Amino acid sequence: MAQMKYAVAALAATLAADAAQAAAAVPAALQRPALAVAQPARANLQAIERVGKRLVAAGERGLVIYSDDGGNHWKQARVPVSVTLTALRFANEREGWAVGNMGVVLRSSDSGASWQRVFDGETGAKLALQAAQQAWDAARPNPDDAEHPLNVLLDEARRLVDEGADKPLLGIDLRADGSVMVAGAYGLAFSTLDGGRTWRAHMAELPNPEGATYYGIARRGQEQYLFGEQGLILRSGAPGAPFAATTSPASGSLFGGLTLKDDALLVFGLRGKVYRSATPGAPWVEVQTPVDASLISGLQATDGTVLLLGAAGQVVASRDGGQRFSALPLKERFPFTGAAVAPDGSLVLVGTRGLLRMPMPGRDAAPKLQASIKSPTKP
Repeated sequence: MAQMKYAVAALAATLAADAAQAAAAVPAALQRPALAVAQPARANLQAIERVGKRLVAAGERGLVIYSDDGGNHWKQARVPVSVTLTALRFANEREGWAVGNMGVVLRSSDSGASWQRVFDGETGAKLALQAAQQAWDAARPNPDDAEHPLNVLLDEARRLVDEGADKPLLGIDLRADGSVMVAGAYGLAFSTLDGGRTWRAHMAELPNPEGATYYGIARRGQEQYLFGEQGLILRSGAPGAPFAATTSPASGSLFGGLTLKDDALLVFGLRGKVYRSATPGAPWVEVQTPVDASLISGLQATDGTVLLLGAAGQVVASRDGGQRFSALPLKERFPFTGAAVAPDGSLVLVGTRGLLRMPMPGRDAAPKLQASIKSPTKP
């Protein structure tokens, strides 16, 4: 009996030591909850979403705040990490997802009031290596062929493990079947079918040999798009269908994508460039805008107005489904990263200096610029 007790105690000590070692391997910022912020509405915010009658915004060092009075007063949510959060999406009025630096993925089931970590870059690197090794084992290429795509993929996955959780996720897509896809820097892409309990790496199957960064994910009907660095656009034509590289209309990076109510799709980014595809399968058309700085994010209001936000504090508006844009006159400007329409109809912008509330642009903001059409390319 004494020997059994000793064995049980030794096993418990071993498990505790293993757990402590595993915890020590996780970067501190992934274990340290977000600190309370005295003036959260003035912090660097990266994203905002409307959730029923609630507004939820997220940003630096794990900060998530929410307002139930249209953005006049804000409360800080409980967040288990202190890394910058880059994107928010809500599947319904309760279930929300956030991604950010160090490959973190958070989930909320109470409308953004509290969050749980369900994924991070450490886990992602291990999954990437496992998927790359499986792909390599299935094909068995010559290991001395340094240029073979599977050898490159395996080397990159090993590098991810060596470097640890140091790469951000930047985009989220919530699918109708409840699955979630996240994507980000250096071609990282993962998905979950079970609410974040298990994950799958997609890097081995995506046609992105240079590992270009994905800045976001857009969905239009059955189509799904990954877009990002140097004009990269990958398209999947149906749920579960593989992604294929498409001819991109852009040479510069694409930072944002927006699907409109009439099924038009806009992608936009570097130097104020906007490209529009009117319907699934329609060619991309470049749309002229009056700005030359990067466009980062956008939304379509209930009245159909399309607003795109810029890194230099511009907001451009369209009343004709993104075919023409005009710049809005703003008294206050700072780099904008996201926008949402409050329950009272006002516009709430977020960015590097916090929050800015303003009336929704009226009909006098109707654009007068003509669309500039260049050589169409298939989406």
